[in-house]
Amino acid sequence: MNEPQRQRLSDVELNALFDQLFPAGFAGADVRADIAPEGWEKSSLLACFHPSPEQVFKEQLQVHRNIQDLVRARRKREPNNPDLAPRPEPTLEEVRAEWQETEVKTEEEVTDLIGQCLWDVFSDNHEVITADGRVADTGSFRGSSAFLDEYLSGRVGSWPEGDCMRFYMGTIWTSGRADLSPVYEMIFRRLKTLGADWEYHFPELGIVDLPPLREALREPADYSPSEAFAKEQQEKEHQAELEQMRAELAEIHEQARNEAMDRPPPCAVRAYQAIYGRDPKGWPPA
Repeated sequence: MNEPQRQRLSDVELNALFDQLFPAGFAGADVRADIAPEGWEKSSLLACFHPSPEQVFKEQLQVHRNIQDLVRARRKREPNNPDLAPRPEPTLEEVRAEWQETEVKTEEEVTDLIGQCLWDVFSDNHEVITADGRVADTGSFRGSSAFLDEYLSGRVGSWPEGDCMRFYMGTIWTSGRADLSPVYEMIFRRLKTLGADWEYHFPELGIVDLPPLREALREPADYSPSEAFAKEQQEKEHQAELEQMRAELAEIHEQARNEAMDRPPPCAVRAYQAIYGRDPKGWPPA
């Protein structure tokens, strides 16, 4: 039986919650003392915005190989297409030749990192539950990014508002550069102080079927019995394909869950465990 849907905080209450969590802002002195007690420039978290040449090389190499894996299937179908020819991998020497140190901007970088980690906690299908049992819902993946940007633009005078995608997908680009445990632990410590909790949801892909929506929008004058019969047959084939794809996705999800149990928990889950002394609801994935 499905659980009853929880009530959600209003927009005003949601903003008030973030005011309580960060009374001095995302990059306030209290936040910096929590995540970088020896100073931002001495923190290992600095690498999130100032990666070493070796880290840049590692990332470029992974992106290159991912792209080549995608191209490989097309190359089999179009072996004579010059645009699909294998390309040489980047080298560490090439990266070092182009790498330059960049200026450290403490307030901007700390704010950005806190925003990314907040997206990971409040979005990504996870749920923050307030002390009275309601959900602190910041919106969809994109909506959560927009919420954080709008929240900051209303409280940080120098914040460049209008980038609704700034925090989209959270730490996906920075999580491999440093251990983000101090940031997640700081967030969970503050949530716990307010009596709030966190529920983990294992990431899953879904399939959205849009053709029925398009059919619902067709004008009655467009109706033709012969076309209707043909479309009915096409729809049956389409639904059969969808069911097959959903079954395959279910197998992939099951395999991913099993593999997740053979690896350390995600960084956010480990941080929750450190602060709350137990697993979050939803972990381990059933």
